[in-house]
Order: sequence, then C-alpha cells, then structure tokens
Amino acid sequence: MQDRRQFLRGASYGLALPFLPSLAGAAHAKQDGPARKAKRLVCVGTQLGFYKPEFFADGRTPALMQPLVDAGLEGAFTTVSGLDHKGPTGNGHELVYTIYTGRVVRSVSLDQYAARELGRDTRYESLQLCCGDAQQTASLSFSRSGAPLPATLRPTVLYSLVFGAGSVELEKQKYVLDSGKSLLDELTGEASGVRAKLDSEDKAKLDEYLTSVRDVEGKLDRRRAWLDNPFPAPPPELELPVEENIDGAFLLDNEDLMWDLMALAIQNDSTRVFSLTIPITDRALFRDGKFMHEGYHRLSHHGNTQEKIDGLLEVETHHMTGAARFLKALASTPDPDGGTMLDSTVVLIGSAMADAAAHRRTNYPLMVAGGGLKHHGRLSCDGSGLPNEMACDLYVTVLQQLGFETDQFGSSKSDLNSVLL
Repeated sequence: MQDRRQFLRGASYGLALPFLPSLAGAAHAKQDGPARKAKRLVCVGTQLGFYKPEFFADGRTPALMQPLVDAGLEGAFTTVSGLDHKGPTGNGHELVYTIYTGRVVRSVSLDQYAARELGRDTRYESLQLCCGDAQQTASLSFSRSGAPLPATLRPTVLYSLVFGAGSVELEKQKYVLDSGKSLLDELTGEASGVRAKLDSEDKAKLDEYLTSVRDVEGKLDRRRAWLDNPFPAPPPELELPVEENIDGAFLLDNEDLMWDLMALAIQNDSTRVFSLTIPITDRALFRDGKFMHEGYHRLSHHGNTQEKIDGLLEVETHHMTGAARFLKALASTPDPDGGTMLDSTVVLIGSAMADAAAHRRTNYPLMVAGGGLKHHGRLSCDGSGLPNEMACDLYVTVLQQLGFETDQFGSSKSDLNSVLL
C-alpha cells in the first residue's frame, strides 16, 4: 500500500503534512481592529451554581450581591436573569462546562476565542485556574478545536507563573526555546512550490495547517522574549500557605488566594485573559477556622430546608466576597491607558447549573462587571423584560466591547448592545 504521507523537507528534517489529494484561503492577513473599550476578560464559573432567590431579587439588594455593594461597586455590575443555552435538560452536573461555550458539542470557549488577540502582548496568552482539586473536568476553557485546556489547581503554581518563583532555570528554558524557534524558515521555499501544485481546496488545507504550525512558533517566540524580561516582585504582604492543600475541603482557602493572585497578575499585566472554576466537591468546607456542618454538594441540594439554604448562602457569600475583593482591587488600580483596570476589564461570573437542588439548566445565574459597560444592577430577560433568550447574546456584547467585529458567538441569536453598550 502506498504511503500517502507528504513532507516538506529541509536540510535536516521533514515536516509531515496533512493528506492532500491534489498533491499525489490564502493566509489571513492580520489587521489591527478598532480601539478597544476594554482589553481584558475574566470568566468565572461555579459548578454548583448560586441560590437564585438571593442572586436575583426585585426591590432589594439580594444577599449575594451585598458584598459588591459593601465594596462600593454598586454601579459597576449587572445581573442578567432569564438567559441560558436552551440545550438538553439532562443532568446539569454533566454539562456545567458549557457555561462559556454555549454548546454541548464542545467548541471554543469565550475566553479562548478572545485570548488569541487580547493575549498577544503579555507573558501568557491566557491562564486557566481551578480552586483546588475537582471531582469533574476542572477547566471551563476550550480551545478552538474544542479540546479542554488543563487548569492550574494550586495557588503556589499560579504564584510561580506570575512572579517567577520556583521556575525552571531560565537558561535551560532559553536553550529549549531557541533550539526550535524557527522550524519553518528553511521550508518556506518548498512550501510555495508545493502550494502551486494544489487545487483550491487543498491550498486552503495546507494554509490552515501551516498557520497552526506558525501559531505554535509565534507562541514560542513570545515565550522566549518574555524570558529576558524580569518577573515583577511580589508584594511583601502576600502570604502563601506553608503547606498547601488542594483537597476539596479547602476550596474556600484556595479560592481566596486565586482571587488575589488574579488581581495581581492583571495589575502587572502577566495576562489579560483568565478563566476560574469554582468546582463541585462533596467535602464539608473549611471556613473561619473550622469545618462546616455539611458538605458543599449536599448543601446545594437543600430541598428548600432553611438550615441547608443558610449553609449554602454562607459558601456562596464567600464566593462573592472574594469577587468583590478582586473587583475592588481592579477598581483601585489606574490603567496606563486611562481610567481604572476595572474599567478596562470585563468580568463574567455565572454557572450553567441554574438550580443545583433540581439539576435544572434554565435561567442561569449570570452577572457581568466592569469593562466600561453601562451597568444597571439588574436586567431581566424573563417575561416582561428584554426579549433575549440566549446566554451567548450577552457574550456577543462582551466581545464587541472588547473590540471584536462579530455579531455571533456560540448559540447566540442576538445581543444585549441596546442596554449594555
């Protein structure tokens, strides 16, 4: 049987190509888009949702929004009710990963859609985090091919990424990156000759393949360049645990550190795109120096028992207190381009688990903060409010605020521009 593989051959190696039948669109020119009103994106998702009667409330400040109000952020966020992905109604736990993709068939997540552009000039294109060990898929981030991206579980690892502590020796990193930095240089001429022999369909395949290789090379180049730049010094007041424990019982301790380290990473421009997963755990959570009386997962299945609801709200208030501290840190930091870092950072917090007690997947708890958007405190898309149905309508508006010229993302049918832009 004839070997159908083809190669571009350089002086010392060959680059295997995809199968191109005609060998047996042209590269896309990068253009700078319009000036962005926001330039950073943070996507936070909880795998056990939020207790919606205290996430959305009419005529009063809901308990879960009170930490933001107490932090002076009342005009900097909007909760949006009535949106979801209008997908299957199966076990919600199995589909929590869809919150920022909008699709059950795995596809690119919102953060990774934006990362290629927003992350071009920072040390890391994006960072994916989870607050310790996770019982299910930890990451809410998916590549453009739909592959889940691994999440950093340990705050100390994030610390090392941001401040360079405990990293591999820089000279060894430089050697590895320099040795493979320009893989395609000696293949350019042959690639042009091969391309001339192809029909239009195979030209497009070849271009897409070589573009993927060049993307990897570009990431290597950026990483090599950043190795020569010193890491920022950590603030002296930042303390990490002597013995780190990523067991699910210590979710809240790890979450607190992740919120604080994310703020520092944004302030020193290590990255402009984050995702953070607050995972499911059956463990009783360690809080205020002691373990809670019941496991987090069981509290979420409260059955309308007030004692369990009170315990669940303790946990979820802790989530939102961390979020408020994070948003306040950004609001207190001037952005070099004007305004504050919160003004130029869109922060999304939500869950595709709309009601953990019943595993329902309709009317997600969703909020958006910062980013220079027009905030309203509360918007309603359920019934007498806005006509939108899809959570991805919100994401289209976010992308446009970030400077992307698109009117569609995931399962969107419209946008929320009329009220948020």
